[in-house]
Amino acid sequence: MRDLNLNTRVLMFAVCTSIEFDLRKVINENPDNILIDDQLFQKAKSRNRRLLEPKDSSNYELLVELDMGDLVQVIYNNSFKFKLKIEEREKLNQYFQLIIPIRNRVMHTRPLEIGDRSRLTEVCETIGSELSFWNWNEVKKTRNLILTKPHEVFLNVSIDKYEKDTHIYHNLPIPEFDDTGFIGRKSELRELKELMMDNKTQIISVVGNGGYGKTATVVKALYDSLDLLDNPFESILWVSLKTRTLTHGEFKNISNSIKDLLKVYESIEELTVKESQNVVENIINFMSTFSTLLVIDNLETLNTEEIVNFLKQIPEKSKVLITSRHGIRELERRLPIQGLDINDALTYFRHLSNFYNLDLHKRSNEDLKILIQRDLYQSPLSIKWFLSSISKGIDEKKILANKDDLIEFCMSNVVEKLSDKEKQILQLFLVESKNLSYGEFDFYISFEESELMLALNNLISTSLISLTQGEYSMNQMAKDFLTKSSPPSNEFIKGMSEKRRKLNTLMQEIKIKNEAEPFNPKSLYKNMQNTNFRISSYHLMKALEYSAHKKWEQARIAIEKAHSIAPDYFEVYKIKAFVSAENDDFFDAIENYRIAAEMCVEKQERASVLYLFSYFHTVKTHEYEQAKDIIIEADSLYPNNAFIGMQHGRILTYLGEYQNAEEIFNRINIDELNSNKHKNQYISWFSDLYRRMAEQIDGYRDLENKLSYYEKSIEKFALLQEIDYKTCKVLNKVILDLCHLYHSKEAMNMVNRIVNEYYSTLLDSSQYTNDFTAIYSYITDKIRQYIEPDLYDKIRRISIKYKQHARSIEETNKGMVVKKQHGYGFVDNVYGSHYFNYTMVKYDDIQIGDIVTFNLMENPKGNVAMNLELSKRFE
Repeated sequence: MRDLNLNTRVLMFAVCTSIEFDLRKVINENPDNILIDDQLFQKAKSRNRRLLEPKDSSNYELLVELDMGDLVQVIYNNSFKFKLKIEEREKLNQYFQLIIPIRNRVMHTRPLEIGDRSRLTEVCETIGSELSFWNWNEVKKTRNLILTKPHEVFLNVSIDKYEKDTHIYHNLPIPEFDDTGFIGRKSELRELKELMMDNKTQIISVVGNGGYGKTATVVKALYDSLDLLDNPFESILWVSLKTRTLTHGEFKNISNSIKDLLKVYESIEELTVKESQNVVENIINFMSTFSTLLVIDNLETLNTEEIVNFLKQIPEKSKVLITSRHGIRELERRLPIQGLDINDALTYFRHLSNFYNLDLHKRSNEDLKILIQRDLYQSPLSIKWFLSSISKGIDEKKILANKDDLIEFCMSNVVEKLSDKEKQILQLFLVESKNLSYGEFDFYISFEESELMLALNNLISTSLISLTQGEYSMNQMAKDFLTKSSPPSNEFIKGMSEKRRKLNTLMQEIKIKNEAEPFNPKSLYKNMQNTNFRISSYHLMKALEYSAHKKWEQARIAIEKAHSIAPDYFEVYKIKAFVSAENDDFFDAIENYRIAAEMCVEKQERASVLYLFSYFHTVKTHEYEQAKDIIIEADSLYPNNAFIGMQHGRILTYLGEYQNAEEIFNRINIDELNSNKHKNQYISWFSDLYRRMAEQIDGYRDLENKLSYYEKSIEKFALLQEIDYKTCKVLNKVILDLCHLYHSKEAMNMVNRIVNEYYSTLLDSSQYTNDFTAIYSYITDKIRQYIEPDLYDKIRRISIKYKQHARSIEETNKGMVVKKQHGYGFVDNVYGSHYFNYTMVKYDDIQIGDIVTFNLMENPKGNVAMNLELSKRFE
């Protein structure tokens, strides 16, 4: 007999009863009458109260009430009367130690285990040779009947012959996995049993996609619990709401299936005691009287909201266990069921292939893994559907190309019950085609945080998505179903593409900023380490934008958003500290700089935070000693860095440690600074050091030394190709200091030289600050007689606010030059600023203050002045 390939349990029942028949015959026909001990006799008596004595082997009715284990015990204890040698007795015992547990699972309708069927198949074939000291005629007869006339086996076996030896009242269904036995799910079974035994858990939901084995797992756990001595239940009531089933490879509707809540209550009531006309009241009264486990299978076929009120009435001593494709979203302790572990799925596939007399189980592990994972979703139902279809002669490729019925069966009653927000989340999975982080959902789909979390949790409850190590994933079956039933619209795809483009552009800008200005607040480290950090960076950059425009509330909201997405990202705290400092919330700034520094892992990260922390104390609190300690720590973490060195030198300058500051500034190579902004910053701080050193020298006693430091201060500006207005402030301070030395011809010559050499720079800078206005006022009021007329006129011209004069020009094609840079500039009038390039100028020696005419050209980026011609120079 190669395979038991019909109704497995009935055939296994037949094999077990034939073995017991042969054992009884051996005992009954033994010439030596054997006394049956009192314990076995009382056991038989409890099963058949009409049983009469004698208590020996001549009483066949007595033997009929004993099961396989009892019969083997009688033979083993009296082996000498059966003329068994010692080795034969031990062989008999060992042989049946393997068979008796299988017999008990078969007879007691307990779930079969992997290998049970094949073990009994082997017994049918080998018992005659293995235990050759008896004939085993009934076993041989049964074997032959199964092979030649299996239908007669079914005619001879009634379900009533199965033994009912449990004290628990139940109506559990016969397990549907007898073809292979129950495979895998060890951790799920353990957790489910713990939940059933937990006094604090009253509603248990086993949730998962259709076909994942929720019902089978629950049936296995419940049958196992029947044999537990500490089982807390007096009754287990089972009601199934399943509407479709897989039969011979086809999905068919179940006739008379339960489709409304009233039918559910009536089905449960039939298992209880009817005390009143109120169906629900009868159920609740029964569950109050008896500790009951009520099992509702396939709850997703009903509106779960309708049953919530019923569940709230369940008595404390009883429980409800639900299987569903989605949870009830309240009350429950949820146990998710995913696809089979790949090794268990392989085992199930091979056993089922063998059961169907197929050869697919002979394929390599790698080939089968690809098939099971990619095409069959590691789902027990999918595997059974696939193999049963092949057993009917359908081509494998044709089966896999037509999975619509399978997917529809498994996914029905799930997706159609989702909210629009939940469907958008699923569609984002289809568009992105990868695992997604919370931050990505937050960025791509504009939900309130509470709405997003609710939608994600509800989707997890349906098992359509899962959360592992911070990433959400969507199961393949759901993807296949939604791809056909609810594909994303073109508008949705375009919207996601636009947001992705915006995010990628921002990331590129941050990358450039990181390389150019590693210690700028906008330089965000590790922003590409994971998607949450990436999305958090977007909100942090928005916070910095809001901060720059003093929109503090918007900045706070953006930082909170960044924090909710990536609370473990140190840059969140760094930016929060920076924004707080800009908003003059010093305590919050200090706290967050400290947190950011503590969260850093790499030295350069921590150094960047400490740099900003030191800068904060320098500029905001003027706590120079604290700023010094912090920057020294930064330098120890990231030595010989130009930016850290510049900040260190600046702090030492403020502390009056001029020699140390000079040594640090001298070690910095200006060519290592890769932007004009940073070169200006370096020169302004270095130049200001010498200006301050000059201030400390008495001009009457040591004028020469004092002027030498001013000379050093001015010399530094020669290292710059372009001087910005912030750096020019130091130049203005030097000029004003020198003007206070009006009694010195050398000092006045130095002023004259500076004004002539940096006239254009001073002129341009004066449009943004009032520094030169103060110089002009001092000279006019105090030392006019010491200044040469030509120098005084230049100083006067520099102090003029040309922008203010330009705003009085009302002609559209006329204006005043208010700014000159290398190669370009701006002309202003009452209508605003107009860009021009030097190639557009029709005269030589263009200067700030020139009144010009021009041709106006509009440009998307702003107005452009063309063909500039000099009208007159400002007097």
